[in-house]
Amino acid sequence: MDILIVIPVVALVIYAIVKNYSASASLAIAGIVLLSAAALMGIKDILPAAKATGFIPFDLFQLMNTVFSFRMASLGLTIMACGGFASYMSHIGASEALVRLAVKPISRFRSPYMVLALCYLLSVVLQMFVTSATGLGLLLMVTLYPVLRNIGLSPASAVAVIASPAAFEIGVTQVNANFAASQSGLEITEYFLDYQAWITVPMALVAAALHFVWQRRCDLKDGYRVAEHVGEGIEHTDGDKKDPAPAYALLPMIPFFLLLIFSKMMVSSIKMNLVMAMLISVFAGMFCEVIRTRKMKQSLDGFDQFLNGMGAVFGPVVGLIIGAEIFATGLKHIGAIDSLLGSAQGLGIGAAGMTLFMAMLIAVAAIMMGSGNAAFLSFATLAPEVAKSFGVPAVAMLLPMNFAASMGRSMSPISAVIMACAGIAKISPFEVVKRTSVPMIGAFVVGMALHLILFV
Repeated sequence: MDILIVIPVVALVIYAIVKNYSASASLAIAGIVLLSAAALMGIKDILPAAKATGFIPFDLFQLMNTVFSFRMASLGLTIMACGGFASYMSHIGASEALVRLAVKPISRFRSPYMVLALCYLLSVVLQMFVTSATGLGLLLMVTLYPVLRNIGLSPASAVAVIASPAAFEIGVTQVNANFAASQSGLEITEYFLDYQAWITVPMALVAAALHFVWQRRCDLKDGYRVAEHVGEGIEHTDGDKKDPAPAYALLPMIPFFLLLIFSKMMVSSIKMNLVMAMLISVFAGMFCEVIRTRKMKQSLDGFDQFLNGMGAVFGPVVGLIIGAEIFATGLKHIGAIDSLLGSAQGLGIGAAGMTLFMAMLIAVAAIMMGSGNAAFLSFATLAPEVAKSFGVPAVAMLLPMNFAASMGRSMSPISAVIMACAGIAKISPFEVVKRTSVPMIGAFVVGMALHLILFV
């Protein structure tokens, strides 16, 4: 009976999200429907008797209130701070300074496709500090794209490399990574250093090698000869805008190094968390702005950019987490998770098979939605319970789901970063996706194999 209710509800949620209805509202409403059905059918009460309001409809909103309170006070604050930090670093030009500094040495290489592969690896490192996939893509279109075009690379090859580094959503300030760490019961530095890093390095090397081979093959197949297009770089000039100070490139890296230094690996006697580290970096940025501009009021007004960035993240990200948790609670209450686990165990699917299934589900969802966050946050709340039933730690399922979400986004023609970069280069998003798909799939296969060997 529960399946007859769950299947149409889940189908309607997927339809609503694909059709650009509010993902947060769609998930929350679906959760309310499932919770109500479970209560009316006598499967499970919405709230335990000790916490119930005495009136079932009110219990639904009391449950939502509990979820809001819990998430806002912990993970919600961290994710909002990440949004504010990214906004402020962009506002003062620190993100651009970091990208310019990193790109400059690459331009000296002369082998076009080797430059392409090296630029990809460099961009993977940069996205640890410039956490917006679209933001990094646009920065690289301004700084790296002209370099790649000047050495003769095709627009499609250049955009494929620029639009896909966020497939490795790694680092301490990434939204999905923080959520995965939270759901796994790990500190973000522990999640990054003990799990992500071990898989990311070989995956990134494979992706870079496949970019080298695949972009060259596609160019040759299209009749594109690099030697005939040397010097076709696109000029970007803005006489009114000054380049950011090179020293500002250090500011986005401050949180990463603070968390690394004041951790169990180095100085364990001093406590440091991500929000503290980002606030330190923001205040350091304001101090630098006071010295650079000699305008106290203007420099301090920049803090409003940090706060506005926090608010901008609340709706699309924190709201999505809350909606997804209500939806997941509904699935649990009506027995859908137990049914899924029972079926998997009955078919003899072990932890490895279920991990692969969950990762593939996330990847397909990300391609359809065009959003790594929406896909991952919609399903990640289910992972701890599923993992527990198979006797593996939650991180064993969440880590490949984390990679699957960001890689799926890099293969989606409707993702913001693909459309933005393709639009600037005046090529089709579908052409870009054709160029990104092989490196992403190859890297994912290698990553899954390593993950199953090391962690499952």
